[in-house]
This record gives sequence, structure tokens and C-alpha cells, in this order.
Amino acid sequence: MLTYKEWLLKFINVDLPIGDIAKEVSVDPNFPNVKDYESIFSYLEGNHTSDSFMRVFEYSYKMYFDSTQK
Repeated sequence: MLTYKEWLLKFINVDLPIGDIAKEVSVDPNFPNVKDYESIFSYLEGNHTSDSFMRVFEYSYKMYFDSTQK
């Protein structure tokens, strides 16, 4: 199963908010390459991530989870 980061990077060329955060994640060498929500959420909270980024993360993580739980 893909990690959230691997899954998200597939959207890097999408001209939507998910593509915007994919671009930001692609240049962040410290972004967690994990599957679990808690680790990613803690990392983002610890880096004082913007509210808009967090909203897109929450939505995209649900998409990731739903698409990988088969």
C-alpha cells in the first residue's frame, strides 16, 4: 500500500488545492513518508501549517484512506 506522501505526489500536476499541497510536500524533505494520520497531523501541527493547508490535508487524507482500504 502506498504511503500518504506517495499517493499525494500523484496529484502534483493537478490545478486544484490538492495539487498545491502536493507541490509543497514534494519539496519538504522532512514530510513523513508514512500511512498513519496521526504522524502526519502531528508533523503539520508542529510546523504551524496554515488552516487552508490543513483543510486540504483533512479532505485528501480521507480520499487516500478510502482509496487504499480495499
